[in-house]
Amino acid sequence: MRAAWFITVLLALTVAAQAGVFSEKEQAAARKLNLTKCAKCHKLYDPANYTEQAWSDWLARMNGKARLNSDQADSLARYFDTLRAVTKASSTNGLARR
Repeated sequence: MRAAWFITVLLALTVAAQAGVFSEKEQAAARKLNLTKCAKCHKLYDPANYTEQAWSDWLARMNGKARLNSDQADSLARYFDTLRAVTKASSTNGLARR
């Protein structure tokens, strides 16, 4: 089921990129940051499992630990916002993870 969720997220990110919300280049850079800066130290977390405030607080803490510059932090925040929106849309359309 996790693979289905991951595929849904990738498809939605692709649609968002095509709509000009998040370019493919920006998306790829943010995904790379997520893998190299975030997953380097811990598992990847689903931002939809947290309130917006809790997620924002975690990002603020982790930005310092990961030594992200402001552009990198902004890119990751946009990436996670897109993931949150995709997960929320998927859950309202009956595609939520089980």
